[in-house]
Amino acid sequence: MRSSLVMSLIGATSMALALLVGCGDDDVKPTTVTSKAGQSCTKTADCDPGLSCIGNVCYKTAPPPNGGGAGDTSVTPPDPPALGGEGESCSSRLDCAEPLGCFNNRCTASASGEGGASGSPVPQLGTRGESCRVNGDCTKELVCVPSVATATGVCDLADFGIEPTGLTCTGECTQAEDCCQLPIGQHTADIKSCQDIADALTTLAVDCTAPAVGTPSRLCFLQATYCDCDDDTWSCDEETHACVYGVDCVVASGADVPTGCPSLSRLGRPVPACNADSKTCIGPTVAAGCTNDNSCKGKQVFDSTAGDLCTTGECTCYAGNKQCYRKCARDIDCGVGTAAGMPPLVCDTKTTKLCVPDAKCVTDDQCAIANHNLAFKCNEGTCAQSCESDRECSPSGLGNNAFTGMVCGANKFCASVAQDCNEDTQCAPVTAGGLKPFCVATPAVAGTPVASSITN
Repeated sequence: MRSSLVMSLIGATSMALALLVGCGDDDVKPTTVTSKAGQSCTKTADCDPGLSCIGNVCYKTAPPPNGGGAGDTSVTPPDPPALGGEGESCSSRLDCAEPLGCFNNRCTASASGEGGASGSPVPQLGTRGESCRVNGDCTKELVCVPSVATATGVCDLADFGIEPTGLTCTGECTQAEDCCQLPIGQHTADIKSCQDIADALTTLAVDCTAPAVGTPSRLCFLQATYCDCDDDTWSCDEETHACVYGVDCVVASGADVPTGCPSLSRLGRPVPACNADSKTCIGPTVAAGCTNDNSCKGKQVFDSTAGDLCTTGECTCYAGNKQCYRKCARDIDCGVGTAAGMPPLVCDTKTTKLCVPDAKCVTDDQCAIANHNLAFKCNEGTCAQSCESDRECSPSGLGNNAFTGMVCGANKFCASVAQDCNEDTQCAPVTAGGLKPFCVATPAVAGTPVASSITN
């Protein structure tokens, strides 16, 4: 028994030594098992050399379109996708044919810019209205505008080549002579021109130095006012380009008769009635005008409802309307705006010495928050949309995106050109059959409203 046990131990030891020798580093390791044609896979590396993994099955070629059996390896594969050549658009290298890469959204051999490598053919770029993915797809003066209808954009203009002129067809005159024209509102069935007036006066044998009341008196007034004007009959306001009647008047005379005021100016604007104080056609309740601060002494404070009169040094003559207002020295001298939505008043200590509305904006963030758009900034007290190109202000009109008449002005804020003109010939009558206005600098909208100080 003892000898048998010893022999067993010796045999086990020999077998263990043999196994240790067999596991040495020089032994050949097992190879990776790959799938053959028709067998399953998750990637091409799972298949035998020469096979491709298509639809989780190893194939020599693509499977048939009708879903043929996995063992069918003789079907012709589908055409590969068309890849971009030199200079064509791309989103990544996968869009380009070998050995091209995708640089600046164009297939090219190197990152040499939009034109491709040196000596490469120049790509055909899109013209206005053609589809695009990046600006580089469009000709130089165009940009790729994103489209909400498709995944691609459209080549279109960035700048429209329109500059705001600052001129509009709003002028009644550019010089005094323009005002000497019979308004359409003064026409009758028989009187439509100055020649008609002259003929009627001759027919009626009217002496205009002492005309009879009624038609003769009116005809004489029309002739003197709109036909035989002298240097003092009308003047043209330099700021508003409106006709101003300059002949002295008598309150009792009325309108459209000698020594009275005309009822209409050239374009049909109503002319104010005679003022008893100034003896001019400025309106019956308007205070007498001023020429300088000193001339305000004893005159009524223009915006006073209590009939206050200016004392020495108390008032200033406002250039905007030649009227006297009580001066201010600091903001607390001013009240609040009376018009709906009007901001508080502050004292304009630098220019007018009068109370004016506080600026609507002071900082850009006010405008951005109020308009929910960072493009809106404070432009001289008013929130306006800033811009770098015309397209930021309006579509160009391509397709259904109508041009709104807005362009990017020289001050880099959006401006309207809808009413712009360049010359008088572009100005049509405001009403059918009316007289033509003049192309003039756009007048200020009544200017900045001013008010007197509330202190005495």
